[in-house]
Amino acid sequence: MDEEKRLEIANFRYGLIAPVVCRRLEKGEQTRLLAEIAAREYNDPDGKPFRPGLRTLERYLAAYRKKGLEGLKPQVREDKCTPRAIPENILAKAVELKKELPTRSVDQIIRILELSQLVEPGILKRTTLGRYLKEVAREIKAEPSAHRRFSYSKRNQCWQGDTHATLYLPHPTEPGRKKSVRLVAFIDDYSRYITHAEYYFDEKLPRLEDCLKKAILRCGVPEKLYVDNGSVYRSQHLARICGELSIHLIHSRPYKPQGRGKVEVFFRYLDKSFRPEAQALIEQGKLTTLEDLNNFFWAWLEMAYQQKKHSSTAVKPVNRFNNCTHPLRRVDIAVLNQIFLWQEERSVDKTCCFSLEGNIYEVDPVLAGKKVIVKYDPFDLTRIQVWFGGKQYADAKLLDLSKPHHPKVPKEDCLVNSPPTSGLNYLELLKKAYDENLAKTLGDLAYTCLGTPAQEKAREGDGR
Repeated sequence: MDEEKRLEIANFRYGLIAPVVCRRLEKGEQTRLLAEIAAREYNDPDGKPFRPGLRTLERYLAAYRKKGLEGLKPQVREDKCTPRAIPENILAKAVELKKELPTRSVDQIIRILELSQLVEPGILKRTTLGRYLKEVAREIKAEPSAHRRFSYSKRNQCWQGDTHATLYLPHPTEPGRKKSVRLVAFIDDYSRYITHAEYYFDEKLPRLEDCLKKAILRCGVPEKLYVDNGSVYRSQHLARICGELSIHLIHSRPYKPQGRGKVEVFFRYLDKSFRPEAQALIEQGKLTTLEDLNNFFWAWLEMAYQQKKHSSTAVKPVNRFNNCTHPLRRVDIAVLNQIFLWQEERSVDKTCCFSLEGNIYEVDPVLAGKKVIVKYDPFDLTRIQVWFGGKQYADAKLLDLSKPHHPKVPKEDCLVNSPPTSGLNYLELLKKAYDENLAKTLGDLAYTCLGTPAQEKAREGDGR
């Protein structure tokens, strides 16, 4: 089994126990939550029905608390070539128990066999018996689950995330053309506070991760992250990030966006209040670049939306978020940057080299012939971390560079501002007030400086 598959399985296992990991539990609550999780059926990474047993969940939980996400990866068997057979009488009894009550999990059947003293505890392995019961398990159908509306009582218990496209800007590289922009946004379920939102020229994975990182830096780490089923939200990169940060990643059911209702309400208000004013500035030639758009958007967000009493809570989102006493879980920026690095497995050849996106790198000679984990910033493929056996080695030496950034990263967009015309509108007034307020509190520092990977790199120097 390769490293990518092991990581996929680890992310799946973390998703099962995340409701327990991400919450501060009262006495007895852990057992109740694990029982609720064990009562449901899931699709495993191969798309097959999987119903975890209570013992399995307890084992996953213990492994995660001991070794983190690494502890949830399947272990490589040392006895791979040795068959593991189950005696026919034991197998027949297991099949009988399954047919008697199809909802019984493999772990439950093993427990029954152990309590009946038909097998010694620990001898019968779940994976082995599961293979024998595969045909019987196919008879079990998943029970439909009713949609439950989110209702959280504290900040950062759950964030909702989504993407919205309504505006067009002048194309950054093709004069005379326009290009759609996408707003990536995260909203705190409890307070309706926008933890971070930003416009991008695309909705690819690097943009989503960029927005999420900024939200965490501003407002701490959420316990849950509720998103849709788009490909970027289903990526293994995002699943791994959430696993390492102990965030329970939840995907809404396909074609069922009701669970993300709060962020959808924000988008509707955005289209009513911000979009027409921004469109007017675009048509006047006063708003021409992505940077301009985000500057006006953040002025509107901080001075209008965050300061307006919400119709559901009757409290300003900024006040409801800041006045909540639920502690914020902070992560050091250096640790956060490390977690957000992309990871892949690469084979080192006999010459101590490996390739990544067409680039050639050289590593420590002791790693020749090994499969290593490489970690990198997708915006900068000149610096590659090298890991093997849980230990970090010297960074890979770049020998041949054909691609300076990952193909999933769009080219950096830039456009010289057009000369503005005269006149004012709602957004300009908000922007003026926002800048004045920001100058009083932060001086010349603007939060947008935390924006691009290039800006972060310049600010942090060589540190990650």
